[in-house]
Amino acid sequence: MRKKYTALTEQMNEKGFKLRTWAKFKKLKESDYRLLLNMSYGKTKGIRGRAKELKEMLEKDGFKVA
Repeated sequence: MRKKYTALTEQMNEKGFKLRTWAKFKKLKESDYRLLLNMSYGKTKGIRGRAKELKEMLEKDGFKVA
């Protein structure tokens, strides 16, 4: 099932963004950026807490998170 999704960083590159730049634009903390990196490669699912909030932000901006 993981093959349906590309890494978040790759999706952002296709749209002309960098993950860190997007995070700074949204005024996110460094810890949030680390969570985004973990979500990008499937280490964090985005089911609970701050990870869930970040996942919703990404989906609102049109990115798919596994």
